[in-house]
Amino acid sequence: MSFSVTHGWRVMRARLRHSRVLHPQTREDRNELYFYLNTGMFGFATGGIMAFLPVFLARLGASSSALGWLNAAPALLAVVLLIPGAMVAERSTDQVRVRVRSAFLIKVTYLLCGLVPFFVPPERYDLLPAILIVIWLLKSFPDSVALPAWTSVMARGFSPRRRARVNAVRWAIMSLASAIGSVLFGQVLERIAFPVNYQVVFLLSFALSVFDPIFFSKVQVDPSTIPQLQERSTPWSRLAEYVRPAFSYRPFVRYLLATGPYRIALQMGAPLFSLFWVNELAATDGLLGFRGMLGSLALVAGYVIWGQMAGRWGHRRVLFVGAVGVAAYVLMTALSPSPWWLLPAAVLWGVSVPGVDLGLFDLMLGACPEERQPLFGAVWSMVASLAMFAGPLIGAWLGAAMGLAPGLMVVAALQLVTTAPFVVLPRDG
Repeated sequence: MSFSVTHGWRVMRARLRHSRVLHPQTREDRNELYFYLNTGMFGFATGGIMAFLPVFLARLGASSSALGWLNAAPALLAVVLLIPGAMVAERSTDQVRVRVRSAFLIKVTYLLCGLVPFFVPPERYDLLPAILIVIWLLKSFPDSVALPAWTSVMARGFSPRRRARVNAVRWAIMSLASAIGSVLFGQVLERIAFPVNYQVVFLLSFALSVFDPIFFSKVQVDPSTIPQLQERSTPWSRLAEYVRPAFSYRPFVRYLLATGPYRIALQMGAPLFSLFWVNELAATDGLLGFRGMLGSLALVAGYVIWGQMAGRWGHRRVLFVGAVGVAAYVLMTALSPSPWWLLPAAVLWGVSVPGVDLGLFDLMLGACPEERQPLFGAVWSMVASLAMFAGPLIGAWLGAAMGLAPGLMVVAALQLVTTAPFVVLPRDG
């Protein structure tokens, strides 16, 4: 045993010593390093404000409809803003700078979520859910510019062969950082009185997340070209000319039609989970933090596994298997007899989600031309936003009409049914 441990340590040290990421030699190597550092900082925020804001609203007494709007309202605004945001992004040849500036504005909303409760008297805490939803809504404005710019940088910063591996590792790093963040933030929530505990978590999320655009600013890609549009008499005609290539490119349209219904079903459970955990299972913040950690650690393993399997199976098969696993997670949650049941369910979720994420993203990149990545990425994000708008509202309606557990069961069934159109997707990525 001693020999095997010593040998393993030597092998690991040798790999680290010769790692092209830790010792970058090319521009692509350096891009990979800064992508990973940027992702890690974003992951901490995911384990903080993004994980616990819905829980905070639930503890403030927010309804399922309010939690539905927490996801739906920004998504609805994104539908309107993403195409204009892509047009703004494509007016610059420096997509890195565009994303960095937009990301800083996004982080300001984290700061506001942490500060606003200090200025609301306890007797008016009933107003806090609405105020926080509005603040979260404001994030959609810089998001609409940041997303297409990020898609362009991701697509152009790495070769197609390297990009799949980088994306898998990036997701794994984000999951690991989110796991660490969930545990640490969960402990903060347990040790500080409500509601200041949540405010501290949101402010810490802000402080860590500002390093995300700082690291991203170090990424280097060749200057992008600015598309030349014909002069039109109205803004609507110019907008129509701009988006026409996306909706006339058949592989991309087929991708949208095949994955759109599933995206809606995937988002239906969003407003129900936090309410089910808090109101039905009486889960503590510490347990939810531990659940978040287990789920994120499983995500790390899932991204590594599915990143390798995608090359063997093809992204379509990876997407289908991951989608079945996510549906099983939703059903397992609905049938939970105790809050401790959430822990193995979180592991199932963590192992399954990477298949969905990698499959959807890589199939999208394979379905659009490289020279118009900001536009096609914006349309893809717009469709995803439509799903994020419709899905939570439908899920909230199901929860109110049927109850939380039956509503989750219906969501699981719909997620399975909407995998059927995947058959028209290409076998490889």
